Amino acid sequence: MTEHFENYKAHELTRPRDKAWSNFFKFENVGDKVQGYIRDVFYRPEEGVYKESRGITLEQEDGTLVNFTTKTLPFILAKTDGLRLGDPLTAEFEREEENTGKYATKIIEYYGQNLPENEGNVTVKELYEKDKNDGGTIPEEVTEGTEQKEEEPF
Repeated sequence: MTEHFENYKAHELTRPRDKAWSNFFKFENVGDKVQGYIRDVFYRPEEGVYKESRGITLEQEDGTLVNFTTKTLPFILAKTDGLRLGDPLTAEFEREEENTGKYATKIIEYYGQNLPENEGNVTVKELYEKDKNDGGTIPEEVTEGTEQKEEEPF
């Protein structure tokens, strides 16, 4: 029995998206880019000022996990749908296009490749659809030091 518990930290249950939740990349200036290996994908439902989006968690070359989101327009989602867990991905803010709205549209381009060693891994689209069907990902706020109510079992 002890063999399963000797290296228990190697079997962590926290998802990569959760580890990176406080580290969201924001495209602010033309030329900004984020790149790394795909470690997680999630659906983020509309919440407050945030519109629904696809979230992708990347592991950067230095080991840092970072989340970024994309709009859920079909022509944008299709760009990353076929990539798999473990594949490299770069997202780069290439230009702005004026429109009739208040803000210019940011054009983000995506670059990636399917690595042969990831052939059997789940795709970005499959992970996204599963999370969307499960209701999406919005971490609940955790308040430290709060007292439990008497009627709560845990």
